[in-house]
Amino acid sequence: MESGANKSLEKRLGYLFTGEFFAVAVFSYIYFDNFSLNQSYSLIYALFTLNFILLQGSFYWFIKWKRLKSKRTVLPNLYKPLTILKKVNFVLLCMMPLIVIMDILIMKRMSFIFLVAVFVYIFAIIEYINYFHIQLTNYKNEKGKKASIVKEIENSKRKS
Repeated sequence: MESGANKSLEKRLGYLFTGEFFAVAVFSYIYFDNFSLNQSYSLIYALFTLNFILLQGSFYWFIKWKRLKSKRTVLPNLYKPLTILKKVNFVLLCMMPLIVIMDILIMKRMSFIFLVAVFVYIFAIIEYINYFHIQLTNYKNEKGKKASIVKEIENSKRKS
């Protein structure tokens, strides 16, 4: 039975890392196909931040998948870069309002692109919370489940 559970988990982790990576590719394609001529710094910055966070998630799920598949410790000190990335992500998210103000001052108007940038920014915040704080997909009874990355960081710090 454990073999079946491992296969199921392996499949889920594979789905997660490929899905996050595919999302980065799709979002980038949509940007370059539809918005790249607009020169909105807000949209570029929001998309960069979102893609940066999604790539971290993809990398994390890939490492978890690799650990399960190889049954060996892969990147035992993964918590160290994850701890740093959590802080970097927070700084990137906090800088977005400044980028929006700069964009408004340069363009002297707000447009549909700002709405898209705000949507992408909100999506980046949600992904940040989902990866580095609580799993929003498992939010039940006004209580969230700790995100896997948070557990990874906490467990690794306890072991060291």
